[in-house]
Amino acid sequence: MTRTATVTPVKPSTAPEQSSDKLVVEFPSGIPGFESHHRFVLIASAELSPLGCLKAVDASDVSFLVLDPTLLFFNYDLTLSESERARIGADAGEPLLWLAIVTITEKEATANLRAPIVINPSKMIGCQLIRENDQYPVRFSINLG
Repeated sequence: MTRTATVTPVKPSTAPEQSSDKLVVEFPSGIPGFESHHRFVLIASAELSPLGCLKAVDASDVSFLVLDPTLLFFNYDLTLSESERARIGADAGEPLLWLAIVTITEKEATANLRAPIVINPSKMIGCQLIRENDQYPVRFSINLG
């Protein structure tokens, strides 16, 4: 069974050249495939909504389109184990920001729901979690029409 969610098309936005350290999210281990990049800013704008852009501070060519996974999968599991919470310095019950990485090609748009980005806004620390089960797809189809 193929699941598809509809997302309203957006106009690309440009990122600010400089960012305040208060707005920088530290990824101590980097993001898988981009382990040498540890500092990112999350860019959100009305033009980009509901998508956001997670952009590396120290590399102009490294950025990811992101989206709140609950917009695609209403009952998306937003729980972390104790060890996962420790990775981002989060206490139990502390509000966290969850993001799915979006990939857009000429043929399709998909969101990776199996490996979400989780950010602790109070400490500005993030990580990408790789969920071991197959409850969520790596390529969840998004309808951009």
